[in-house]
Formats: sequence, structure tokens, C-alpha cells
Amino acid sequence: MFRREGPLSYYRGLTPSIIAVFPYAGLQFASYNIFHRISKWANISSGNMHNLACGSCAGIISKTLTYPLDLLKKRMQVDGFQKARISFGQVQTYKGFLDCVFQVARGEGLRGFYKGLSPSMLKAAFSTGLVFFWYEFFCNILNDHKQRANSGHQQQQSKDLNRKQ
Repeated sequence: MFRREGPLSYYRGLTPSIIAVFPYAGLQFASYNIFHRISKWANISSGNMHNLACGSCAGIISKTLTYPLDLLKKRMQVDGFQKARISFGQVQTYKGFLDCVFQVARGEGLRGFYKGLSPSMLKAAFSTGLVFFWYEFFCNILNDHKQRANSGHQQQQSKDLNRKQ
């Protein structure tokens, strides 16, 4: 790649990645928070499996809404491997991010931006669900440890005060 296209070939697909990362993360956390609030309002029990379910739903929503940028990133990253991809059928080349957007829109329509969404949603559900599961799990452990440490510290202070009196 470096010899044929230069060092910039290593950054192909960077623009849609940068554009997508902030909305994706923001949508994950916002969706997770919304699902937590809805479940509290509906009196659905909380716990580790609850966090897993809320995280999975947040992953599905955030991936679905930002998937077109993910598709554009992947299309731009495989651009330049025409010889290797010729056996897969039609090969597209792109001059940049906007050219990729226009070619997908013109050639495949709105549905073209969502090709391959199903496996990507499945991955997002598992990975995001597990991220929030483990995040909440360790937050609970640390919080319990902190409460025990504080209660032990308060008991020690009470004993010290009783001794002084």
C-alpha cells in the first residue's frame, strides 16, 4: 500500500470514523440512560441482567443510527484492493468521503447505506451489553467496598470518642 499509494493510504476511511465516533458513544450512553429510566418507571427489576439488557438495546439503537457512516468507512478502507475483490462482482473506487456517499446513494439508494446491518447489530448488542454489564458490576463492587470502609471508619471514630469521654 505504502509503495503504490503513499502514507495517506493508511488513513483511508478515517473521516467517517471520526464523524461517527462521537454520535455513536453519545447515543450509547443516552439510550442506556433512557432504558434505565423507563425500566425504573415500569418497576422492572434491576440487577446485572437488567444492565445487560439495557446495554444491548442501547447498542442496537446506536449502531442502527450510525451504521451508514460505518458502511462508508468500510467501503473506503477496502478501496484499492480491486484485484482481490474482482471475484466478488462489481468493484467500486472512490475519490473520497463525499464521492463514496454519492456513489452509494446513486447506485444503491437509501437501502444501500444499511447493507450488512444485521450482523453489525448483533455484534453491537453483545459488545455494548457486556460493556455496561461489567461497568455496573464493578461500580457496584467498588461502591459496596467504599460503604464498608466508611462504616468501619465511622465505627472506629465512635470507639475513639467513647474512650476520650
